[in-house]
Amino acid sequence: MHLPDKKWLFIIGLIIIVSLVLLCGFILPKGGSVSNLYIIPAGVFNPASLRPSPHPAPIPVNTTPAGTVTTVTPPAAKPVLEPTAMVPVTAGTMPVITPVNRSTLNVLRGEPFTINGTVDNSSITKVQVWLLDGTISTKLITVMPDGTFHITLNSHETDALSRNFSPAVLVQYSLNPYQFSVSWDNKSHEAVETESGRTTPALAHINDPGMYPTTQVDYLGQGITAAGDSAVIYFLNGVDGWITIDPVSPLQQGTLLIRGNTSLSVGTPLSISVGTVNMHPTPKNYDWSHEIADEGTTLVDHGPFGVNRYSVIIDTSHLNTGKYLVSVESHDENLQANANSIVELVAKIPANQAQGNYIDWSRITLPDLVVNETLTPVMLEGELRIVPPGTGVTNNEVPYGSVIDCTPNGICRIFNQTGVQTLAVYNSNEARIMEVPNGAMIDSGTVGNVTFIRLNGDIVLTKIDEYPRVS
Repeated sequence: MHLPDKKWLFIIGLIIIVSLVLLCGFILPKGGSVSNLYIIPAGVFNPASLRPSPHPAPIPVNTTPAGTVTTVTPPAAKPVLEPTAMVPVTAGTMPVITPVNRSTLNVLRGEPFTINGTVDNSSITKVQVWLLDGTISTKLITVMPDGTFHITLNSHETDALSRNFSPAVLVQYSLNPYQFSVSWDNKSHEAVETESGRTTPALAHINDPGMYPTTQVDYLGQGITAAGDSAVIYFLNGVDGWITIDPVSPLQQGTLLIRGNTSLSVGTPLSISVGTVNMHPTPKNYDWSHEIADEGTTLVDHGPFGVNRYSVIIDTSHLNTGKYLVSVESHDENLQANANSIVELVAKIPANQAQGNYIDWSRITLPDLVVNETLTPVMLEGELRIVPPGTGVTNNEVPYGSVIDCTPNGICRIFNQTGVQTLAVYNSNEARIMEVPNGAMIDSGTVGNVTFIRLNGDIVLTKIDEYPRVS
């Protein structure tokens, strides 16, 4: 399958980097293999910290026509982002937890653009805004009596947005109402801890030569949070037009209808891609055809009420079940415009796999598993993650001692350590990726089609793969 070089350059580079890290990051017992499960040590797979690109990693961006106001609220965990293009957005309320929340905003060149924010702490009277666009500058923004503040780029500033990289805006919130923990020293041209006047290793990196703002702001965010303040980061993608994506759903099983509105002229070529939102390390010559669809193309056409439209059908018949990033962008090199959305796909189960993989149940020590047939399958919110009991927040975080049985019908039943089923999820791309605790041992060779995760000698997870491998 052909992958467009520019669109997937970041993804392929990231896969290579993470694969190399993983080779040194976990221990596989002699004779073991990871055949249907991609293991990620906790803390290793961090696309933000590995980002080699002048533009941020693909993030869901729902772009809207100018004049429509929507909001961006940094959530309490990994952000599922809903930033807008070309319109005011809401920066969210404090406190913002670490790690620093990031979102990508499409900004229409030549039009004013405003980020609206709020603070809950009435003692905060100002926020510090950092702009990294090839140079570094800061300014203090007053917080209004009602707790709101406004960061505005005028039409000249948006018109000057780079076409080669994404500038970054960092909003810094101080826990001390009298001073910010990190500030910019105009004499030394360094970011320093305000109290000591000295830089730190993380802050010093923002002056490394050849570094793009997308990487500079990562180091700045690390330095600010280490010093005690909080921050929110926005990457500003300058665009020449807006694109919207209508709610995406399968036209019929195996095909996806993608359509929407755009300000681009009739006849402008568009490229449309559909790929898994959860990338992972791979063996050599990995077949991505079950996780990335062939790219589609179409032309902008006339639409009703003077609004131009586009429409294309994408073949998804080879894709696994899972969450997918839908990307629509201008295929004209002189016009920058794009939009992203997320869609969940459930693959058709082949008729010839009713019996599934062979499992030697006699070699597995399990509690009596109590199946709850009333549980409706749902999609995992992210890759599987093994966490201490009582600490899970999302449905992909399973507690120590869990048993996961992925059955031939494409459903994974998740049981707690006593054997009671707590969840039913689709056997998706997300279910094939697992983040394990640091120091964990992975054994996928002792019993065929069964993976044991051990921590300090105890089995913290048993994953049984009755579902035949499809990729």
